[in-house]
Amino acid sequence: MNWRSLYTLPIIISVSLHLILVLAITVGWETTIDPKPRVFKPNVVQAKLVEFKAKDTAEPVQQKTNVIDLTKKRELAQQKAAAAKKAKEDAARKARLQREKKAQAEAERKRKDEAERKAEAEAKRKADKAAQEKAERERQERIAQQRLDDAMRKEEQQRQAELAEAQSQSYVDMIVARIEQNWSRPPSARRGMQVELLLQLVPTGQVVNVTITKSSGNAAFDRSAEQAVRRIDRFSELKNMSPELFEQNFRQLKLVFNPKDLRL
Repeated sequence: MNWRSLYTLPIIISVSLHLILVLAITVGWETTIDPKPRVFKPNVVQAKLVEFKAKDTAEPVQQKTNVIDLTKKRELAQQKAAAAKKAKEDAARKARLQREKKAQAEAERKRKDEAERKAEAEAKRKADKAAQEKAERERQERIAQQRLDDAMRKEEQQRQAELAEAQSQSYVDMIVARIEQNWSRPPSARRGMQVELLLQLVPTGQVVNVTITKSSGNAAFDRSAEQAVRRIDRFSELKNMSPELFEQNFRQLKLVFNPKDLRL
């Protein structure tokens, strides 16, 4: 509250009372005719100035003045514009830095992705190449092993064939020797005569049948060879040979009878 408004009403009241008093004295003096002077005791109206004190802690309020400082306002506007411009520039710089950072991160991510893709492609290429080389080595090894197995099998077959041939020949020599031992030479036999016989045998060595498949040209010589085989009847040595060898060579044995002791 303004301190002047506190004192205005008491002052107005006091001044009003004084004016009324003065007016009353003046009018009464002029209109009243009294030969005797009268002594009028003026009614004294005492006016007391009432002061309203503000609180001790209150400061006197100064009257505001509506003074517009255009220079200061312009400076403030310029400061605000500069601050706004700086804030805008800072925001633009921050946004630019964020874009640059994001672009760098994206470029780095793409670079890493490309590097990983190239690394994966290179690893796949190497793996494929290694797999192809391994497959080729395994194929070559299989081929070499197959060739080795074939060679060993052929060698074994050759060895078995040679062994079987040797065993067969030994049995044939034994049979021919037995036939010659049981052969009776006919008078018409001459050196160089030979007859081809077919012997049908069983694994026990038993002679089932004997036939002449190629004659020597001399019937007596042919019959003498056939009878020599029939006299033997059984080649018991054949029981010792393997079934495979017997089936391959002695189930039906074709041999040429050509006695070596013929001198004529």
